[in-house]
Amino acid sequence: MSVLGYPLETIYLYGFIIITILTVIYIFFGDIFESVFSFGGGSTSIVTLLLSFLAMLCGFSYIGEYVLSLDSIVIFILSLCISLIGVFIMKILILKPIAESEQNTVHGMEEFIGCRGEVIITIPKEGFGEVLISSKFGSNAIPAKTVGKQDILQGTQVMIEGVQDGVLLVRNIAHSLKKPKW
Repeated sequence: MSVLGYPLETIYLYGFIIITILTVIYIFFGDIFESVFSFGGGSTSIVTLLLSFLAMLCGFSYIGEYVLSLDSIVIFILSLCISLIGVFIMKILILKPIAESEQNTVHGMEEFIGCRGEVIITIPKEGFGEVLISSKFGSNAIPAKTVGKQDILQGTQVMIEGVQDGVLLVRNIAHSLKKPKW
């Protein structure tokens, strides 16, 4: 069977190659696209699932046209079903656990509230820096921003006041009335 004068195998192969190239571009530049065009991102992004589905559909259809001696419509329907099942399994077994593990890190960061840390990259009043938190399990360098309206210089001891979107909210210990945990 052919469409617009091209055999289906060729269309499936070109579709697979183009979708694979788009997937690689999305892997490298997906965060930029998501922020510029303001669509939901993350590991369970609809774009990730759509590109995966199309790549599987083209790939399975291409293989089916060569291997099976069935009608092209039957091969397409089989490929469609296999692709839907494959994307569903990928979302459940791979993407969802990745998203949940990212969220577990944020919940673990809440344990640092009330602890003491040292600024290793200066935190400007309207920007981000980095704080080194030492515990009995090791040291963590975590992004931070200031709660107050003043810069916190490198080497300053700070207290963690909270966590917002995976970023520590810190205050200079000299200006804090709370006693640190550690």
